[in-house]
Amino acid sequence: MSLSFTQYWPKLLEKIRIADELQNKVDDIAAELETFLKANLTRKICVHPFGSRVLGIAQETSDLDIYVEFDDSFYDYKKYTNWEDSERQKMISKVFDSQSKWICIENRGGNCPLVIIKNKHTNLQYDLSFTNCYAYSQNKIVIYLFKLQPIARYMMIYLRDWIKMHGLHLRFRNHLLLLMLIFHLQIRDELPSIEKLQENLSPRSGPYIYHFNELHQNEIPYAIPLTEYNVQAKLKEFFKFYSSFRFEKYAICPYLGRYIERSMLKLSMPKRYQMTDRDGKFTRFPVAIQDFINLNYNKAWQIRHMDLSKFINISASERVERIAHN
Repeated sequence: MSLSFTQYWPKLLEKIRIADELQNKVDDIAAELETFLKANLTRKICVHPFGSRVLGIAQETSDLDIYVEFDDSFYDYKKYTNWEDSERQKMISKVFDSQSKWICIENRGGNCPLVIIKNKHTNLQYDLSFTNCYAYSQNKIVIYLFKLQPIARYMMIYLRDWIKMHGLHLRFRNHLLLLMLIFHLQIRDELPSIEKLQENLSPRSGPYIYHFNELHQNEIPYAIPLTEYNVQAKLKEFFKFYSSFRFEKYAICPYLGRYIERSMLKLSMPKRYQMTDRDGKFTRFPVAIQDFINLNYNKAWQIRHMDLSKFINISASERVERIAHN
């Protein structure tokens, strides 16, 4: 899908319709899974769906991400995965046998262990995590930002399809595009900074602030009307912004929501993080995209110079195409 296609708008509206439909089914799907887990585990369980289906940006092939909370452990803090995570992974995977409507297809390790299951009847894949509430809590903030500026969700659905069309989706992954989109709108004063939403709040889990305050009525930014012209215009602004963005100098920082030089990022963060940049995580990679909860994390560390160069070129090309069709 490109902005230059004559059927761009009806195609986007169809994707919005599908995303809405999938979003509306999430609670029922999660409730069914929670009932099953509670019936087959002796521990206290609560499930928290998150990811693209919850955000309202999914398509039919999107997985459903679910954080499985054990024993009121929502705000438990741990720096690394441990034996308890391994035990939880074993417990969860064990309950999905041939007698259930789900089948366990993989136990995945790493920094965020997963139990990946599939519904035998619908083929829907579920990615079950159980280490912390990080991704779920991050989604709650994004949902609020989409509520403040609904056009952002339309833009994100377009950008997901656009980046895949150009073969860069394995580097500029959806969560990176989302952070880039949020930052772009913050720069234009069309979304608040995460720092503003978390003003005067204290961490509940290590250095992390997962919760946020909603803005007072007089602080809410003007919501851009959802029209074909406005969506195209905002996407054109996005491509213009990033086709000329000085990636080598500035970090993409939704937490601050303003331009910040990479070299100054460490000093600009709250003291609770005491950022140690010994490996140059925000300076030695081609792109710096800071997570807005884990402020020590450059989520773009895998992006290479050739990926960035292609991204800039296709952004510039899309912008030129769109101008030609105005």
